[in-house]
Amino acid sequence: MAREPKKPNEYIVHLKLEGGQEVITKFMTIEEVKTWYASQFKAKANEDDLMPIPVRAELNEILLVRPKRVIAIHVEPIYSSSVEMFS
Repeated sequence: MAREPKKPNEYIVHLKLEGGQEVITKFMTIEEVKTWYASQFKAKANEDDLMPIPVRAELNEILLVRPKRVIAIHVEPIYSSSVEMFS
């Protein structure tokens, strides 16, 4: 019997900024990450205007970042089984 591949419970997106700072935000699905990247970030990647980044959506907390200053993006899938293993 074939096992279904594990599906992440959420995705953490790490934005590496010039100067060494890092911004972390969370999304529930990879589709949300792709939509945010394509519609919000990629469209403004070369701009120096401030763009809101959702930091903690449940608290309506945002961080304003200049997209031109982002030097790397790392998308990390989080599996609840791996988190439960260490708690």
